[in-house]
Amino acid sequence: MLTNPAPANRIVNMNDRLCIRNGRLVLRERIEKNKSLFMARGKIVDIAKNTKTPLKEFKTIDARGLYVSPGLIDIHVHGLFADRIGRLEEDDLRRMCGQMAKAGITGFLATTVSLPTQALLKATNTAKSFVKNNPDTNLLGLHLEGPYLNPSARGAQNNNYLRIFKADDLKKIFSAADGLIKIMTFAPECKNGVKLLAFLVKHGIVPAIGHSQATYKEVKECAKKGLKHVTHLFNAMPGFDHSEPGLIGAALDLKRLTFDIIADGIHVHPASVKFVIKTKGVDGVILISDNVYKMRLPDGRLAGSVLNLNQAVKNVMKFADIDLQDAVKMATINPAKLLGIQDRKGSLQVGKDADIVIFDDNLKVKYTIIKGNIVTPLL
Repeated sequence: MLTNPAPANRIVNMNDRLCIRNGRLVLRERIEKNKSLFMARGKIVDIAKNTKTPLKEFKTIDARGLYVSPGLIDIHVHGLFADRIGRLEEDDLRRMCGQMAKAGITGFLATTVSLPTQALLKATNTAKSFVKNNPDTNLLGLHLEGPYLNPSARGAQNNNYLRIFKADDLKKIFSAADGLIKIMTFAPECKNGVKLLAFLVKHGIVPAIGHSQATYKEVKECAKKGLKHVTHLFNAMPGFDHSEPGLIGAALDLKRLTFDIIADGIHVHPASVKFVIKTKGVDGVILISDNVYKMRLPDGRLAGSVLNLNQAVKNVMKFADIDLQDAVKMATINPAKLLGIQDRKGSLQVGKDADIVIFDDNLKVKYTIIKGNIVTPLL
């Protein structure tokens, strides 16, 4: 319970002082009880025993019976961003940020779909303006999913907008983004795909392979050249074959690659989720929602999910028979490492951003705290 709660539908500025008491802290390797978490100026400043009494200027949350976790980070979520990308306004992003916070997400990458350059430029410019005007937002940047994908593995991507990489085309978008683009999903086996990989590495963008029919050998060669990540393992790629392991085999085998997975029990069978986590290890796996608020196209093809990331954490505990702290890692520190922001986000440590989610035993979110500000109410 929050002392002196604010009115509904507001982000509460806690005047730089906030203490969470009596909760169960979800740390990277264990759960700790009887600890208090102190925040000031948007940072975690102390983790102490409950016997330490906060000064009176601290607002206090009593998290008794609840878990106190690092805020969740979703690196692949479409949401309102995909639905309105060509006519996106800042109010759309504001609504999306609120929806993400309700699921305990303190950081996310708004993810595009394959569209003409002008539509992508519109979305990029709007996102850049929004982040500039809202420095405490949970929008961390953009993930470009396409348009340089393999038409034979396009999934729900619009075939009319898939195209061959041309540097001038992408330079316009990168220039407009001014550093906001963090990940790009592409198919390196397509024409100019290896050139695109070099382009992404040069510009400091995380290169992710997806919607691809690359062979195991092709993926291995790309990994040597800077490929880092595999987008929604199993989906929009050929199945594993004993004579051609392909992208799935490479994702599981190559230590240089991490992968993300949609743990809704529909995109990937729970047994497959368990298998790949046990094979790769928790540290190599990232949970994503790929949320688009719809499931299938009229022809029956899967078109993203309606999954929220807190539900994915709950699901993967059951699917893979793993502890809460391991499931949380796949939605916090692992994506933070991929984005290179693990020094300030992804775990409960002194000096890191005060990005925190408080949830119950069913992973139902009670409070989301973004840079020391409580987003309320959530329910």
